[in-house]
Amino acid sequence: MNAFSFALLAALFWAVGPVFARAGLVKLDPFTALSIRTLAVGVGLAVWALASGRFTGFGALDGRAVALLAAEGLTASMLGHLAYFSALKLGQVSLVSPVVSAFPAVAVLLAVLILGERLNVAKLAGLALIVAGLFVIRRG
Repeated sequence: MNAFSFALLAALFWAVGPVFARAGLVKLDPFTALSIRTLAVGVGLAVWALASGRFTGFGALDGRAVALLAAEGLTASMLGHLAYFSALKLGQVSLVSPVVSAFPAVAVLLAVLILGERLNVAKLAGLALIVAGLFVIRRG
């Protein structure tokens, strides 16, 4: 499989996720729901790592890489998903999911500002379409 195929697969899984989350949030608060989700992910990853023998890569970890990945986990997985679950608890998947899915626009801007990546016409056009889509969804 190539990068595009994996991206499509990720999109499929990420499309199914909010439906499960919204249904699960009916009787739970967002923090409890996120805790259950995170525990399930941790157990799933541990089982996968044990079954595939991938725990061997933990022996030679780089401290900076670990800190950056921990920061990503705390911001995206913990805080981001807590905000996302709170939005799903209060709103409709058909509104919340597209708004949350606008994160690439912010990521591109941060990549330009922090990582020094370059913007081109195609990226600017994509950003404009994302922002326009948010306005259309919000007004609808």
